[in-house]
Amino acid sequence: MGLRQEKLADEVRDILAECFSGERLRDPRVQSVTITHVKLTKDLQIATVYYRMYEGANQQELEQGLESCKGFLRKTLADVLKVRRVPDLRFVYDESVEYGSRIEYLLTKI
Repeated sequence: MGLRQEKLADEVRDILAECFSGERLRDPRVQSVTITHVKLTKDLQIATVYYRMYEGANQQELEQGLESCKGFLRKTLADVLKVRRVPDLRFVYDESVEYGSRIEYLLTKI
């Protein structure tokens, strides 16, 4: 990823994390979301947002909530970012913690 991509991805992550941690989103389905990182395509048109959820949250309801608040989040990004076109948001569950735990378990098993 280029320097511009990284800077913009970090800025998008910070703005989205602030939206989810504050009282801006009133949808109870997305109250258990934590943004872990953001990846942008080279043309800066699509932002893949990786998230985690707290224990006990319903994955399907959470995904529906994320889709429903996508427009509000893009509007918030448009208000803050100084870019010509706000990237489209794609939400992906971050499985890196489970993957790391699985590898650690396998290594200790050897």
